Amino acid sequence: MRILGFIVSFALMLWVMDMTAGISAFVDTISLAIVLGGGIAYAVAKGGISQSRDQALLNFADGAVYWGWLGVFVGGIGMATDAINLTEANNLGSALAILFLPPLYGYFSKWMIMAAVDSIES
Repeated sequence: MRILGFIVSFALMLWVMDMTAGISAFVDTISLAIVLGGGIAYAVAKGGISQSRDQALLNFADGAVYWGWLGVFVGGIGMATDAINLTEANNLGSALAILFLPPLYGYFSKWMIMAAVDSIES
């Protein structure tokens, strides 16, 4: 039954993304790098290499959210320093993606990991 919950939740998120702006609008490599790289670095920094798999996943989930919020600041600073060039729609869209997508990636990663770890423990 838990697998069905994962599938429905993931499908709902994909459907909402597709309906709002198309899936491609939600893919940004810089944001992914911030969240995934930062989450991995946080997990290693917090628990080292001797932590259990579940603890490493939970540490990664926390780190992904933290780094997602740090990504907001990176995007905001990037927009502020390059404000003169943000009059073109392409530049503004890219800057806004870096501003908004990292927390989305971070929280979505945390949700998936928390649900997976909880289902393993049950």
